[in-house]
Amino acid sequence: MEKLIVLAVLCFAAILNITALNAQSNHADLLTQSTKQSIAAKNTAQSDKKITRKHAPMIMNFRCDGRQYCAQMTSRAEAEYFLQHCPDTRMDGDNDGVPCENDSRF
Repeated sequence: MEKLIVLAVLCFAAILNITALNAQSNHADLLTQSTKQSIAAKNTAQSDKKITRKHAPMIMNFRCDGRQYCAQMTSRAEAEYFLQHCPDTRMDGDNDGVPCENDSRF
């Protein structure tokens, strides 16, 4: 009799677990469909608009790599590139567009 009760409890737990897994699976399928619809709508909206991004030109192989200060630059041209194309630079104290004005190396 005890074995029968244990077996019944295990079967009941298994049924509850399967039901919960099916519910999660259905929810995931709905999210996947919703995500696909969002991506499709976004792609359609983007194709309707003309994307005009200004790509930073590769001048003398400069690239934004996190440097921010004049002491980290090797030339005035590099400092100018970083000031124009890279975020969070701290090379133009008076905000006149000319970087590293007080750096005697350049």
